[in-house]
Formats: sequence, structure tokens, C-alpha cells
Amino acid sequence: MKRPILLAIVSATACLPAVAQEDWSLWETDWKAEAGLVLSPGAEQPALYRLGFGVDTNRVLDNGLVLGLALQMDAQQDHPSRPGFSGVIAAPVPGTPAIAGAFSGLARSPGMEDDGARSVLQTAYLYAEGGYGEVRLGRDEGIAKRFSQGAPSLFSTVSLHAPRLDPDGGAIVRTDHDLTGPAAKVSYTTPRIVGFKGGLSYTPDADVRGLDRDPVRILPGTAAYSISDAGEASLSFNHRFRESGVRVRASTAWSRADVDASPVSPVTYGTVETLSLGANAEWKDTVVGASWQGSDNGLTGRPGDYSAWTAGITQSALGFDWGVEYGRATDEAAGVEGESWRAGLARPVTESARIAFGYRHDQLDFTADAASYPLGGEGIVIEITLSH
Repeated sequence: MKRPILLAIVSATACLPAVAQEDWSLWETDWKAEAGLVLSPGAEQPALYRLGFGVDTNRVLDNGLVLGLALQMDAQQDHPSRPGFSGVIAAPVPGTPAIAGAFSGLARSPGMEDDGARSVLQTAYLYAEGGYGEVRLGRDEGIAKRFSQGAPSLFSTVSLHAPRLDPDGGAIVRTDHDLTGPAAKVSYTTPRIVGFKGGLSYTPDADVRGLDRDPVRILPGTAAYSISDAGEASLSFNHRFRESGVRVRASTAWSRADVDASPVSPVTYGTVETLSLGANAEWKDTVVGASWQGSDNGLTGRPGDYSAWTAGITQSALGFDWGVEYGRATDEAAGVEGESWRAGLARPVTESARIAFGYRHDQLDFTADAASYPLGGEGIVIEITLSH
């Protein structure tokens, strides 16, 4: 599989001189910028932020084929012990080893990190789109992450389905099936037919540190491991039923990858397999949905599974969006169970600004072979989102 990808990269590189000689007036370019600020009075991290800037340029050929390039640069300040969701969330009791889950990135270890602001090139890929679907080559999300459907949420950075920022470091619920992060990969998606759309992606090596998924990160006290030969398959459904007026969005995905650990690792890794599904239904001003994912975390010979689920509802009324979401997660490798919920209201202030106000709750419970760290909490949360 690696050889065809290498040939594709070489072919794309060979085309660069021709691209440089193109008439760029025929290319369409879109720019976007976004910023998010999360304020949590009384939290360990009372103010967190996220910034993003992206560009997409493409050209439509005479035969209808669209060729393009997409780039996205992001930066953020997250909880110093949990940047990118992964991190040490429990301490092992005497006589038990330090363990990290290959999929969840959550660990049981005697040490914790103190990370600061980070920035990364999240996406940088070439694409070709036509009547037979779309092909992407380069740094991008895996197909399982791209197709994932979660419970509706008022929040874009502290949601339960795909959390980006964590004021108290205690949110371990996540269902967006992100195995490889923004590592270089090749992917293919079919056209949408009668509401259905399929996709495949292959990642030779998950060797890029993303902001929301960091498969390269070696947590303090844990053995190093790497993820390679990652394959993902996903099927999505998006259709509005005319008679009832209900729009249904749903997806399911499966992924598998090899996990190679350091020879000094106290636990054994093999392959990591993950399954996920999610759906939501929208009619008039109401959206309701749920999502679930489960993974063996790549561990063999011992309990280590990670599983999580979420459910939520949003309703538009009186000029506001109202909503509540709830979720639970269990990580056997880290020895912890988590419960989270969000509730609040939101509304756009201008065409490019939105504010959400609510209450958040993140609680961790630990198993007999794991000791607690001071993570998690609850309180008021204010999220301000700017986009252009």
C-alpha cells in the first residue's frame, strides 16, 4: 500500500511546475478564519482559546473535474495536562504498571505534563473531485473522523462529541473516532447516492502531532509506541424525508491499525480496532441525537478498552438556541470512568459572531487499581466564537 502512495506523491510533485505556469485567474480561492474563546470562572484554566486560518483554491477543468489544494493552520491554549484530549488522568497504585491507551491517549502514570500554547498545520492536501467521487492526498483527518455524527451541542469547543478545550482537565467523553489525527494519508469518498455516501482512508504512519488528536505524544512515565498501517472505512447517510419534513444524518465507521511499542513496555500492544456510530434527527426547530464508540485501545492480554456515548437535544425558541447533552465514558487502561453534561443557551450576535452561555459538569471516578488526580469540575462556561 505504501508504494502506490509514494508514486502518487511523486506524480503530484512532478505536476508542480505545470501548476506554477497556470493562469491563476481561472482558480477560485476561498479564505476562512475562526477564533474561539472559552471563559470558565472558577475553573483551573479560566480562559482558553483556539485560532484557525485556512485557504482552499481550486480549478474546474473542461471535463468537469475539480482540482484543488486545501491548507489549515490552527493554534490553541488547552489545559496544560490534557492538550489534545490525551494525557495522564490517574496514578497507578503500587505494584501496577503505567499504561496508555493507543486510541484514547488517556494514561495511568505517576507523572503529569505541563504543556503550553501549541500550533500545527492541521491540513495540507491535494484533491480531485468529479462524478465518481473525491480523492485526497496529504495531511488530513481520517475518513472515520470526517464522517462522524454526534449528539447536537450548543458548543463548538467544549462539546461532548468532539471536545477541543477542557477548562478543568476532566472531560474524557469523546465519540468522533479520530484514530490518526492530521497525519498524511490518502482517502476516497463516493458521491452521495440516495442519501448514502461511503469512504476509505489509509495512513502509513500516524506521525503528526495534531491539536485535538496527538498519536505521537509520549506521556510521562509510559512506554513509547507508534501507530502505523491505519485503515478506515465509513458510511454516512443524509436525507430529508419530504412527507414528515425530518432530516436524518447518521454514520458508522470502523478502523484498524498496527501498534508497535518500545521493548521496555510493561504491557503488550498489538492492533487497535475501533467501531463507532451516531445519528441525529432534525425537524422544524428541534435536533435530537446520540453517538457511541468503542475501542480495544490496542492492548492485548489485559483489560484496556475505551468506550463512550453521548446524547443530546437542541431547540430554537424565543430568539435563542437551547440545549442539553449528556455522556459517559470508561477507559480500562487508565482505570477511570467519566460523566459529563452541558446545558445552556446560545445565539448569534452578528453574522460572524456567536455566544453560548451555560453550565458544564465533568466528573471522574477511579477503579481500585488507579489513584485520583485533581482533574474535573463544574461551573459556568461562556463560549465566544468568531468566524469569517
